[in-house]
Amino acid sequence: MEEDGRVVSTHGGGIDPLAIIGRPPEHRDWSPGDRMFEPAIDPTARIEALVRVDSGFDTATSIGADSWLLKGAHVGHDARIGDRCTVACNAIVAGHVVIEDDVFIGLGATIAPHRAIGRGATIEQMANVTRDVPAGARVGGNPARLLPPRGNTPHDRRPESERYVREEHD
Repeated sequence: MEEDGRVVSTHGGGIDPLAIIGRPPEHRDWSPGDRMFEPAIDPTARIEALVRVDSGFDTATSIGADSWLLKGAHVGHDARIGDRCTVACNAIVAGHVVIEDDVFIGLGATIAPHRAIGRGATIEQMANVTRDVPAGARVGGNPARLLPPRGNTPHDRRPESERYVREEHD
């Protein structure tokens, strides 16, 4: 994508011009003309195209330092995302969610409102998180449940050449 004849990149921080930042909170009690809090986004955070970050209803929605929101991610009102977090494409972080530092949220995952995700947790792709996630935990599934850490399953211990069936196509 180009802006004024130059390529736009969020590498090193920044907000893609196609991101939607600071729209009114999607909260049943909010009405046009009511107070809302603009999102607080650290300048080192990377916000890609088509990301949506709602304004806050009670407090500012916040995105921490060196965090990265990939294309199509949504962050609801009053959510707080810590430092060095990744929210993958099309993941949904609902309102009032608190995500501590160093969390990875996989492709298409959904985090229900008022949940807390502990430091260093991993949310696998397409997980539907309906409960709080402890620090360092790995969760996946619908509804999300605790999974063993990576490297601790029989599949992870197999040699790379045995993990996937590769088919040759003409």
